[in-house]
Amino acid sequence: MTLILLVFAALIVALQIALTFTLKRMLDLLAATRDEVHGLLLRVQTLEHERDRATPPPSALFTLMPRAEAPATPPTPTPSQFSEPPPAPSPAEPTDLPVLHEPAAAISTDAVGAQVRALARQGMPVREIAERCGLSEAEAELIIHLRQEPV
Repeated sequence: MTLILLVFAALIVALQIALTFTLKRMLDLLAATRDEVHGLLLRVQTLEHERDRATPPPSALFTLMPRAEAPATPPTPTPSQFSEPPPAPSPAEPTDLPVLHEPAAAISTDAVGAQVRALARQGMPVREIAERCGLSEAEAELIIHLRQEPV
């Protein structure tokens, strides 16, 4: 009877030790994952800061286009031109006024994300995905890792 109790006590101690080691491994893995996520978050913030510095402010979205080149030699006025007022430009004639220009619309982030994930599913390397989508390797890798389904 005493022997059976000693065996059960030894089993309980062995299970506690195994459970302790397993818990420690899980906590170490959790800490490593947290550190990796923190590193990726810092990288994203750095990339966003770089993007914000490179992107013009909203007030600069509409810019003036340069005027069309004027003829090199202006026409010399004749005496008959001085007696009459200059004719008003007709609505069909283009005037020499600055033109507002809006930059081309960027591809939506959802479309880029979908394209990155589709290329990753095909097994394409991150470097090629980044080149095709116009992203940095870190951005492409982040999009791929953020959208992975849990195992």
